[in-house]
Amino acid sequence: CVGSCAIWWLEEGTGSQDSWVLFSELPLTLSSPFHINCLYFPFLQEECQNYVRVLIVYGKKVFTCGTNAFSPVCSSRQVGNVSKTIDKINGVARCPYDPRHNSTAVITSRGELYAATVIDFSGRDPAIYRSLGKVPPLRTAQYNSKWLNEPNFIAAYDIGLFTYFFFRENAVEHDCGKTVYSRVARVCKNDIGGRFLLEDTWTTFMKARLNCSRSGEIPFYYNELQSTFYLPEQDLIYGVFTTNVNSIAASAVCAFNLSAITQAFNGTFRYQENPRSAWLPTINPIPNFQCGTLNDNSPNENLTERILQDAQRLFLMNDVVQPVSVDPYVTQDSIRFSKLVVDIVQGKDTLYHVMYIGTGKRIQV
Repeated sequence: CVGSCAIWWLEEGTGSQDSWVLFSELPLTLSSPFHINCLYFPFLQEECQNYVRVLIVYGKKVFTCGTNAFSPVCSSRQVGNVSKTIDKINGVARCPYDPRHNSTAVITSRGELYAATVIDFSGRDPAIYRSLGKVPPLRTAQYNSKWLNEPNFIAAYDIGLFTYFFFRENAVEHDCGKTVYSRVARVCKNDIGGRFLLEDTWTTFMKARLNCSRSGEIPFYYNELQSTFYLPEQDLIYGVFTTNVNSIAASAVCAFNLSAITQAFNGTFRYQENPRSAWLPTINPIPNFQCGTLNDNSPNENLTERILQDAQRLFLMNDVVQPVSVDPYVTQDSIRFSKLVVDIVQGKDTLYHVMYIGTGKRIQV
């Protein structure tokens, strides 16, 4: 949304009596100096607005971040009175400068903001960044394409000891040309960074590939993740996948158990010794060495130099996260799915998962 956001609430009724009602309109006016400066560049007229890229309702507050004419800004408001700003903070590393850059964010129960976005004006410094709360700010390694390689961030979830991020990126481990893989990454929420090595940087960052494909002698892969939806009641994550934009349009919906994701993260790593070496499986030296084991008095006393060296080089998992079913739940050719919402409906004898799929032009059920 630009300029203002309308917040809608779903009032539950019986059967077809559910209805959407306008809860409030959220004004998001531009800071005039930034808008005026931006307008000096004629080719940026359309982007010189306040595009909302983060909108999170948590507790009794609404947290928003907007591009603010390439000068990102974030604000907090009360749910019952969103027209009044409680607090305003710098939006850099929490919201992209450019509205065309994909980003995602989540606020944990402890008030920590985890954002996946680009930090610089040029869009060349992507990062998964933690701020706010009582823990120190951390980010992914800067200008290291092996950690993040031109990612498009899709979603973030606060689950248990971890924060999970879903995105697609150029695959560094793919040796034959350029291709895009879909990923799930996670970090420990009690990570406090390294000492000497990986200072102000995640020491628990890991990522794995998500597989959504049609089975066969030569599988047909849907490599580009577009949207996800998490069902916490069943520890299930649905994802919309498509083919590359330069290929024939095709889409699929796959679902992944959280246990399958955990299994991949507990497995071996894939590591490249040098640019001329192949990517080879490497044993995981200390699985989950930090999560849930930190000493509150000296939280990083167990971070030896060897552990930090391993954390710096071992982050890509060797095993691919496999979906619940061999084939996707839904496939459709000649169309690109864009968004997904899943509802659980009680049938006569069992529960049904009803998928609402957006295509950019219409919604399918």
